[in-house]
Amino acid sequence: MAEDKVSVVLVTLDRTRRASITLPRSMYVSDIIKASTKRWYLAHTTDYQVCNTSSNRVLLASDSLNAHNVSEGDILMLQPFAAHGAE
Repeated sequence: MAEDKVSVVLVTLDRTRRASITLPRSMYVSDIIKASTKRWYLAHTTDYQVCNTSSNRVLLASDSLNAHNVSEGDILMLQPFAAHGAE
């Protein structure tokens, strides 16, 4: 069923990496972070978050890709999580 999947564009903060992907709506943001850091060889010592730039919302790792969080064609940005107070 088409309603069970959503097509989005995933980009990195510096926009050097970009992928148009179709994912199951049951997938969690944490799964996207894990898969993309592995596939794009990003630093495993860095924590990442995903921002839906189309709706200007930061998605939690525990969020799924349900229709409330992600719409067809949205741009999701994988960005390093800011560590405030880090030296």
